[in-house]
Amino acid sequence: MKRAIVVFAIGAAAVVHCTSNTTPDAGIDGAVLDASLACGPVISTFVPDLMTAPHAPHLGKCTTQQIDDYAQCQGAKNTDLCGQFKAGQPAADCGACIETQQSAPAWGVIVFSGSTALFNIEGCVDDALGQVSSEVHAPDAGAGSCGDELHASYGCQETACSACTNGDFTICDSQVLFAGDDASAPGECKVWDDAVSDPSGPCAPLFSPTPPADVASCFPDASLASDTTKQEVDWLTRIVTYMCRT
Repeated sequence: MKRAIVVFAIGAAAVVHCTSNTTPDAGIDGAVLDASLACGPVISTFVPDLMTAPHAPHLGKCTTQQIDDYAQCQGAKNTDLCGQFKAGQPAADCGACIETQQSAPAWGVIVFSGSTALFNIEGCVDDALGQVSSEVHAPDAGAGSCGDELHASYGCQETACSACTNGDFTICDSQVLFAGDDASAPGECKVWDDAVSDPSGPCAPLFSPTPPADVASCFPDASLASDTTKQEVDWLTRIVTYMCRT
């Protein structure tokens, strides 16, 4: 399973940091192009970094109007709406619920580390499933939350794709990351993805015919993929509503 920001298939989407003046990279695109264009280091010894548990959902920090403004700021790139989320401004509490630093004691919807920002899909999923992160460093550790497993898989993908020679993450092909060229040479990240897909693992509810209702808030609506702006606005509206509105 690729990070949900990947599902947008919009390339390295820019996220405007509403609480500062930086404009970080929001993630990677997972579009499948050509398996021969694989890029990235050999990461068979990949060890995931620590995941911080998310803040609780439904914090009541954002109004419906603020959520709409944030989605339009980011998804529709209406930067005139972004200023209200800065410190000292009317929607500062909403902005602080959405955007957190990697060093924060609890992660929000978007997590910043230096000049990089990633959507906290794994944290949203843990909230939706009522699971608690305990950090898993091995895919067969047999413990931890679905968020831990997703965090490890996403981290492997991003590590593998970080060395794309031309800076275009779209050439980091899922065939190489997951399936590999043949059965004897599995993709570098397959072992981590398998842990997510394990029918007896903590992520099993994601693949149930009737997954918990809140899970849908954590992922983009793939049916909107043909309209990337609409998809971003829709997803931001849903995930921020779940995590930051009452």
